[in-house]
Amino acid sequence: MELVGGQPRRLASPEFKTLYLVRHAQGIHNVALEEKGGTDDIGDPHFSPKLLDAPLSPKGIKQVSEQQKEILKSGLINTVQLVITSPLRRAVETAVGIFRGQKVINQSDNFPPIVALELCRERMGLYPCDRRESISTRRICFPEIDFTMVESDEDALWREEERENLEEVSARGLRFLKWLWERPEKEIAVVSHGIFLQQTLRALHEKVSIPLEDSLLTRFANCELRSIRIDKSDMEVLTTYNCRKNAAPTSSSLHTLE
Repeated sequence: MELVGGQPRRLASPEFKTLYLVRHAQGIHNVALEEKGGTDDIGDPHFSPKLLDAPLSPKGIKQVSEQQKEILKSGLINTVQLVITSPLRRAVETAVGIFRGQKVINQSDNFPPIVALELCRERMGLYPCDRRESISTRRICFPEIDFTMVESDEDALWREEERENLEEVSARGLRFLKWLWERPEKEIAVVSHGIFLQQTLRALHEKVSIPLEDSLLTRFANCELRSIRIDKSDMEVLTTYNCRKNAAPTSSSLHTLE
Protein backbone atom coordinates (compact mmCIF):
# COMPACT_ATOMS: atom_id res chain seq x y z
CA MET A 1 0.00 0.00 0.00
CA GLU A 2 1.39 3.35 -1.01
CA LEU A 3 0.81 7.02 -0.39
CA VAL A 4 -0.25 8.47 -3.72
CA GLY A 5 1.62 11.66 -4.53
CA GLY A 6 1.32 14.18 -7.35
CA GLN A 7 -1.67 14.52 -9.59
CA PRO A 8 -4.54 12.03 -9.21
CA ARG A 9 -4.69 9.47 -11.98
CA ARG A 10 -7.37 7.13 -13.30
CA LEU A 11 -6.52 3.52 -12.58
CA ALA A 12 -6.35 1.20 -15.57
CA SER A 13 -5.63 -2.04 -13.70
CA PRO A 14 -8.24 -4.05 -11.76
CA GLU A 15 -5.42 -5.19 -9.47
CA PHE A 16 -5.50 -2.05 -7.35
CA LYS A 17 -7.59 1.01 -6.56
CA THR A 18 -7.05 4.42 -4.99
CA LEU A 19 -8.89 5.71 -1.94
CA TYR A 20 -9.09 9.42 -1.10
CA LEU A 21 -9.74 9.65 2.63
CA VAL A 22 -11.22 12.88 3.99
CA ARG A 23 -12.00 13.74 7.57
CA HIS A 24 -15.06 15.97 7.95
CA ALA A 25 -14.46 19.70 8.34
CA GLN A 26 -14.67 21.35 11.76
CA GLY A 27 -18.00 20.76 13.49
CA ILE A 28 -19.58 22.83 16.24
CA HIS A 29 -18.72 20.00 18.67
CA ASN A 30 -15.02 20.46 17.82
CA VAL A 31 -15.31 24.13 18.72
CA ALA A 32 -17.06 23.31 22.01
CA LEU A 33 -14.35 20.82 22.93
CA GLU A 34 -11.55 23.24 22.11
CA GLU A 35 -13.14 25.92 24.24
CA LYS A 36 -13.68 23.50 27.13
CA GLY A 37 -10.24 21.94 26.79
CA GLY A 38 -11.55 18.42 26.14
CA THR A 39 -12.23 17.58 29.81
CA ASP A 40 -14.04 14.39 30.77
CA ASP A 41 -15.91 15.74 33.80
CA ILE A 42 -19.64 16.23 34.07
CA GLY A 43 -19.33 19.47 32.11
CA ASP A 44 -17.86 17.73 29.08
CA PRO A 45 -19.55 19.29 26.02
CA HIS A 46 -19.54 15.85 24.42
CA PHE A 47 -22.71 15.20 26.42
CA SER A 48 -24.54 18.37 25.42
CA PRO A 49 -27.89 17.59 23.70
CA LYS A 50 -27.40 20.82 21.74
CA LEU A 51 -24.68 19.04 19.77
CA LEU A 52 -26.95 16.24 18.49
CA ASP A 53 -25.62 15.17 15.08
CA ALA A 54 -23.35 18.21 15.10
CA PRO A 55 -23.25 20.33 11.92
CA LEU A 56 -20.24 22.20 10.59
CA SER A 57 -19.01 25.38 12.23
CA PRO A 58 -18.42 28.58 10.21
CA LYS A 59 -14.74 27.66 10.13
CA GLY A 60 -15.68 24.19 8.91
CA ILE A 61 -17.72 25.64 6.06
CA LYS A 62 -14.69 27.69 5.03
CA GLN A 63 -12.48 24.58 5.19
CA VAL A 64 -14.88 22.80 2.83
CA SER A 65 -14.73 25.69 0.38
CA GLU A 66 -10.93 25.64 0.43
CA GLN A 67 -10.79 21.87 -0.08
CA GLN A 68 -13.26 22.13 -2.94
CA LYS A 69 -10.93 24.58 -4.69
CA GLU A 70 -8.07 22.10 -4.34
CA ILE A 71 -10.23 19.27 -5.69
CA LEU A 72 -11.15 21.33 -8.74
CA LYS A 73 -7.60 22.55 -9.28
CA SER A 74 -6.14 19.04 -9.13
CA GLY A 75 -8.75 17.55 -11.45
CA LEU A 76 -9.70 14.98 -8.84
CA ILE A 77 -13.39 15.76 -9.32
CA ASN A 78 -13.10 14.20 -12.78
CA THR A 79 -11.34 11.00 -11.67
CA VAL A 80 -13.23 10.00 -8.53
CA GLN A 81 -15.98 7.57 -9.51
CA LEU A 82 -17.78 7.32 -6.19
CA VAL A 83 -17.99 9.20 -2.88
CA ILE A 84 -18.86 7.26 0.27
CA THR A 85 -19.87 9.35 3.28
CA SER A 86 -20.73 8.73 6.89
CA PRO A 87 -24.43 9.62 7.41
CA LEU A 88 -23.60 11.97 10.29
CA ARG A 89 -24.40 15.55 9.39
CA ARG A 90 -20.89 17.01 9.56
CA ALA A 91 -19.62 14.35 7.14
CA VAL A 92 -22.58 14.74 4.79
CA GLU A 93 -22.14 18.53 4.73
CA THR A 94 -18.45 18.05 3.97
CA ALA A 95 -19.11 15.54 1.18
CA VAL A 96 -21.79 17.66 -0.47
CA GLY A 97 -19.75 20.86 -0.08
CA ILE A 98 -16.63 19.37 -1.66
CA PHE A 99 -18.14 17.20 -4.38
CA ARG A 100 -21.44 18.97 -5.11
CA GLY A 101 -20.83 22.66 -4.44
CA GLN A 102 -21.98 25.20 -6.99
CA LYS A 103 -18.45 25.62 -8.34
CA VAL A 104 -18.27 21.88 -8.96
CA ILE A 105 -21.59 21.91 -10.79
CA ASN A 106 -20.44 24.86 -12.90
CA GLN A 107 -17.05 23.37 -13.79
CA SER A 108 -17.69 19.65 -14.12
CA ASP A 109 -20.15 17.51 -16.03
CA ASN A 110 -18.91 14.32 -14.40
CA PHE A 111 -19.20 14.70 -10.63
CA PRO A 112 -19.44 11.38 -8.79
CA PRO A 113 -22.47 9.96 -6.97
CA ILE A 114 -22.44 10.28 -3.17
CA VAL A 115 -23.63 7.30 -1.10
CA ALA A 116 -24.17 7.29 2.68
CA LEU A 117 -23.00 4.23 4.58
CA GLU A 118 -23.31 3.44 8.30
CA LEU A 119 -20.18 1.30 8.25
CA CYS A 120 -17.85 4.33 8.07
CA ARG A 121 -19.48 6.52 10.71
CA GLU A 122 -17.82 7.81 13.88
CA ARG A 123 -17.27 5.79 17.05
CA MET A 124 -20.80 5.18 18.30
CA GLY A 125 -22.43 5.72 21.66
CA LEU A 126 -22.68 8.09 24.65
CA TYR A 127 -22.12 11.40 22.88
CA PRO A 128 -25.09 13.15 21.22
CA CYS A 129 -22.77 14.67 18.60
CA ASP A 130 -22.25 11.13 17.25
CA ARG A 131 -25.96 10.26 17.12
CA ARG A 132 -27.54 10.93 13.74
CA GLU A 133 -30.91 12.42 12.94
CA SER A 134 -33.47 10.40 11.00
CA ILE A 135 -32.76 9.54 7.39
CA SER A 136 -36.18 10.88 6.36
CA THR A 137 -35.10 14.29 7.65
CA ARG A 138 -31.68 13.90 6.08
CA ARG A 139 -33.14 13.15 2.65
CA ILE A 140 -35.06 16.42 2.68
CA CYS A 141 -31.96 18.43 3.59
CA PHE A 142 -29.55 16.57 1.29
CA PRO A 143 -31.29 15.35 -1.89
CA GLU A 144 -27.84 14.91 -3.49
CA ILE A 145 -27.10 11.94 -1.23
CA ASP A 146 -28.16 8.34 -1.88
CA PHE A 147 -29.33 7.01 1.50
CA THR A 148 -30.70 3.69 0.24
CA MET A 149 -27.93 1.68 1.96
CA VAL A 150 -28.88 3.01 5.40
CA GLU A 151 -31.39 0.46 6.64
CA SER A 152 -32.89 2.21 9.66
CA ASP A 153 -34.61 5.59 9.53
CA GLU A 154 -33.80 6.31 13.18
CA ASP A 155 -30.32 5.72 14.58
CA ALA A 156 -30.46 2.07 15.70
CA LEU A 157 -26.68 1.79 16.18
CA TRP A 158 -25.98 4.55 18.68
CA ARG A 159 -25.78 3.28 22.28
CA GLU A 160 -26.68 5.52 25.20
CA GLU A 161 -24.98 3.42 27.88
CA GLU A 162 -21.52 2.93 26.39
CA ARG A 163 -19.29 4.06 23.59
CA GLU A 164 -17.99 1.71 20.95
CA ASN A 165 -14.44 0.70 21.88
CA LEU A 166 -11.44 1.14 19.60
CA GLU A 167 -11.19 -2.58 18.85
CA GLU A 168 -14.74 -2.51 17.52
CA VAL A 169 -13.94 0.56 15.42
CA SER A 170 -10.85 -1.17 13.99
CA ALA A 171 -12.83 -4.29 13.08
CA ARG A 172 -15.50 -2.16 11.44
CA GLY A 173 -12.84 -0.28 9.50
CA LEU A 174 -11.38 -3.50 8.10
CA ARG A 175 -14.85 -4.68 7.06
CA PHE A 176 -15.34 -1.34 5.38
CA LEU A 177 -12.13 -1.76 3.35
CA LYS A 178 -13.27 -5.22 2.27
CA TRP A 179 -16.59 -3.73 1.17
CA LEU A 180 -14.79 -0.97 -0.78
CA TRP A 181 -12.57 -3.52 -2.50
CA GLU A 182 -15.61 -5.42 -3.73
CA ARG A 183 -17.04 -2.29 -5.33
CA PRO A 184 -16.53 -1.93 -9.13
CA GLU A 185 -15.17 1.62 -8.88
CA LYS A 186 -11.39 2.09 -8.99
CA GLU A 187 -11.13 5.57 -7.48
CA ILE A 188 -13.26 6.22 -4.42
CA ALA A 189 -13.42 9.15 -2.01
CA VAL A 190 -14.40 8.46 1.60
CA VAL A 191 -15.66 11.27 3.85
CA SER A 192 -15.59 10.05 7.44
CA HIS A 193 -14.23 10.84 10.92
CA GLY A 194 -10.83 11.19 12.55
CA ILE A 195 -11.04 8.22 14.90
CA PHE A 196 -12.55 5.91 12.30
CA LEU A 197 -9.99 6.74 9.62
CA GLN A 198 -7.04 6.56 12.00
CA GLN A 199 -8.13 3.27 13.58
CA THR A 200 -8.75 1.73 10.17
CA LEU A 201 -5.26 2.59 8.93
CA ARG A 202 -3.66 1.53 12.21
CA ALA A 203 -5.48 -1.79 12.06
CA LEU A 204 -4.10 -2.40 8.58
CA HIS A 205 -0.60 -1.62 9.78
CA GLU A 206 -0.57 -3.16 13.26
CA LYS A 207 -3.04 -6.05 13.00
CA VAL A 208 -2.90 -7.06 9.35
CA SER A 209 0.83 -6.17 9.06
CA ILE A 210 0.53 -4.12 5.88
CA PRO A 211 3.36 -1.54 5.80
CA LEU A 212 2.21 2.08 5.97
CA GLU A 213 4.15 5.30 6.29
CA ASP A 214 4.07 6.88 9.75
CA SER A 215 2.43 9.99 8.28
CA LEU A 216 -0.66 7.92 7.44
CA LEU A 217 -1.11 6.71 11.00
CA THR A 218 -1.44 10.11 12.68
CA ARG A 219 -4.74 11.83 13.45
CA PHE A 220 -6.37 13.55 10.47
CA ALA A 221 -6.89 17.31 10.67
CA ASN A 222 -10.36 18.62 9.91
CA CYS A 223 -11.04 18.45 6.17
CA GLU A 224 -7.64 16.89 5.49
CA LEU A 225 -7.38 14.58 2.47
CA ARG A 226 -4.94 11.67 2.29
CA SER A 227 -4.61 9.18 -0.56
CA ILE A 228 -3.73 5.50 -0.35
CA ARG A 229 -3.47 2.75 -2.92
CA ILE A 230 -4.66 -0.73 -2.06
CA ASP A 231 -3.90 -3.69 -4.27
CA LYS A 232 -4.93 -7.29 -4.60
CA SER A 233 -2.13 -8.61 -2.41
CA ASP A 234 -3.20 -6.25 0.41
CA MET A 235 -6.73 -7.59 0.26
CA GLU A 236 -5.54 -11.19 0.19
CA VAL A 237 -3.65 -10.53 3.43
CA LEU A 238 -6.71 -8.80 4.92
CA THR A 239 -8.97 -11.69 3.92
CA THR A 240 -6.59 -14.17 5.54
CA TYR A 241 -6.54 -12.07 8.70
CA ASN A 242 -10.34 -11.87 8.83
CA CYS A 243 -10.66 -15.63 8.37
CA ARG A 244 -8.12 -16.25 11.11
CA LYS A 245 -9.83 -13.92 13.55
CA ASN A 246 -13.29 -15.05 12.43
CA ALA A 247 -14.40 -11.44 12.99
CA ALA A 248 -18.12 -10.88 13.40
CA PRO A 249 -20.01 -7.59 12.84
CA THR A 250 -20.90 -5.60 15.95
CA SER A 251 -24.45 -5.15 14.69
CA SER A 252 -26.86 -7.12 12.56
CA SER A 253 -27.54 -3.89 10.69
CA LEU A 254 -23.92 -3.83 9.55
CA HIS A 255 -23.72 -7.53 8.73
CA THR A 256 -25.60 -7.12 5.47
CA LEU A 257 -22.92 -4.78 4.16
CA GLU A 258 -20.23 -7.46 4.06
